[in-house]
Amino acid sequence: MNYLMSAVDRVRSWTDEEYGANLGVFLDEQPMLFSWLIRLSEEFDDDVHEQLVRSAMVLREGFRGMGLAVGTISDACITDVTTEVVEAFEALENEVEVIDLEVIEKVARSPFVHTEVRSFLHQELRAGLPRGEADQHNLMLVVDILIGCFEESVEQPGASGQA
Repeated sequence: MNYLMSAVDRVRSWTDEEYGANLGVFLDEQPMLFSWLIRLSEEFDDDVHEQLVRSAMVLREGFRGMGLAVGTISDACITDVTTEVVEAFEALENEVEVIDLEVIEKVARSPFVHTEVRSFLHQELRAGLPRGEADQHNLMLVVDILIGCFEESVEQPGASGQA
């Protein structure tokens, strides 16, 4: 079963009221991640930013569908994952002349998940993916950071504390 596609379908099926209720729960569960996403609102137009928030909720639903509990994503986790992802992208820039979306997906933390979230974004954005190469790269960086934060914060059975 493709848990991520099931999560996409679930998020798409929410009424405005259900979306608002789930957004409130997401804010309570992940205040630091939500705060980080809010700070990104200056970097992207409103439609892209809204879909980034929806993408985070798709990831939340996908991890839940797989039976994985995600602990509270900390600022330290966001910083660590951001550093790791940016360093990977910078190394990629030094290796290849042209960075397209397929090349980005090859170095993504989870290429399959990255491809699925990119597809979700492309379908949901009214104007499609951003036109500029730099804007697309920035969007894909954020997607990879979101995925990494969720992955790093999966609670391990028998472990205590938060990531």
